[in-house]
Amino acid sequence: MQKITQSLLSLFLLPSASFAKDAPNFIIIYMDDLGWHQTSVRMMDSEPMSKHSFYETPNVERLAEMGMRFSNGYAPTATCTGSRVSIQFGQTSARTQYRYVFDVYHEKQRPEGYAGQYSLADAVKTAGKNYVAAHFGKGMTEKLKLVNYDVTDEYEKYAPNGNLHGEKIDIPSRRDLPPNNPKRIYSLIDESMRFLKENAGKRPFFMMVSHYSVHVPHAASQKYVDKWQAKYDALEKPKDKEALRLFERECKPLYGAMLEETDQHVGILLDYLKQVDELDDTYFIFTSDNGSECIPITRENRRYNGPLQEGKYSCFEGGIRVPFVVSGPGIRGGSYCDVPVVQWDLLATLHDLSGNRTPLPGDIDGGSLRDVLFNGNKGKVRRGAPGIIHHFPSHYQVPVSAIRIGDYKFMRNMNTDEKKLFNVAEDYREEYDLAQKMPKKVASMDKILRNYIAEVDGGDVRDSYRAFYETMDDFEGRAEDAHKRKMKELDETRPADYADQKAMIDQELELKKRSFNANRAITKRQETWPGWYDTARKTVEAEIGMTKGGKLIEKK
Repeated sequence: MQKITQSLLSLFLLPSASFAKDAPNFIIIYMDDLGWHQTSVRMMDSEPMSKHSFYETPNVERLAEMGMRFSNGYAPTATCTGSRVSIQFGQTSARTQYRYVFDVYHEKQRPEGYAGQYSLADAVKTAGKNYVAAHFGKGMTEKLKLVNYDVTDEYEKYAPNGNLHGEKIDIPSRRDLPPNNPKRIYSLIDESMRFLKENAGKRPFFMMVSHYSVHVPHAASQKYVDKWQAKYDALEKPKDKEALRLFERECKPLYGAMLEETDQHVGILLDYLKQVDELDDTYFIFTSDNGSECIPITRENRRYNGPLQEGKYSCFEGGIRVPFVVSGPGIRGGSYCDVPVVQWDLLATLHDLSGNRTPLPGDIDGGSLRDVLFNGNKGKVRRGAPGIIHHFPSHYQVPVSAIRIGDYKFMRNMNTDEKKLFNVAEDYREEYDLAQKMPKKVASMDKILRNYIAEVDGGDVRDSYRAFYETMDDFEGRAEDAHKRKMKELDETRPADYADQKAMIDQELELKKRSFNANRAITKRQETWPGWYDTARKTVEAEIGMTKGGKLIEKK
């Protein structure tokens, strides 16, 4: 009897990972601009607004019932490119030195790029278990094959997906995508399924699929558009004009159509893995590169993402807290976890769960999620970084440097040096600034954050401003050189319509110069822009009478 009891006890105490095979598979579905509350999965058990009341993602629901959803799941940055670089290398965006979209200072710091850097693909391929790694869809600044991926669909002459925003077939022709492949959803399905059919059950694999949806411009197949328009039309609309405006902002038929059409990819992959008996041996991760991009409701009520404040481009929770669902061997189905996790933890996680015994590079910031995946809120994450860091020294948005340590999140406005402190474990709406009440914690977290940024040469917003002006000067010099070449060719040929062609060439240069000057003026004002919200762009455009693209604004 004692032996039986001990045997049963040992079974229950057996580490959860032992239920997985020696070399499990990994799939990451990476969405573009999908907000924390925009799926039909409740991301936080206690928060009804952490799921959407209109949009439907039945296959993400299915995934959540199979695994764990994280209420405190973070993207690496508040914009896409920085997140896509960070997740690949298991490092904060400060360390990768790509902190936001169009990071002009990055070009000064990293002219050599990331070729050869240790990546998600390396995390499994160095395990010595014959892993094959693939990436399909929207990439980053570097071709993924340069960081050890075996299979990609990156831009080549006839590539089905490329490395663009998903609106054109390729760069040279600028041809639009066919209507039967909105946002490249179906070519991504085809490429990922081809990879699975070639590898699932034959060798362990890691596959990352980076969707172009739900990034603007929104698009979907007609049958989905019709379905969602009918659903929207059947809803009872508010009578009040302002309430109707907010209702229309939250319930967009085209957005719902695009999201559901993308969601089917999750179901197709799950069905196939089950069919070939690989589902129980596959870790499946669903998340997004940043919060959703939305217009503000009002200046006072800035809830872009359900209960969360702000959205894309912001270091408030709405810009960085994202859907985060993980299923796989050893993970309890239908479970919730409130432990803060961040996407640059995934490299260390794949390294750990693949059974990789080779040491990780010393500059990895993330930590393995094994303990929290198997033990939920009782688990811990041990990271190289001192906290979850969001360093966003943008030259065109509000520049913020932030760190979360435990329950607390510290934020510093890099323009004004104003500081905020929130207990985001309780106050995830960020309504109660504790900076004045807890000055010692503010000073401590500020010091930890500044020391880390200095250690990794993460840069300051002043570096970004300076790099931007240098970039504008460079662009203007190139435009003037191009103008000289065109005029020289025109003078040599002296065509019959010489005067007309000269006027067009001169006008082209004038428009470019106006654009450069408008951008300089906007950025100059942005350097001293006060507060935590909005930017200088619209104000300066109105003052100078032109857009940042150089187009004159007609006065009414």
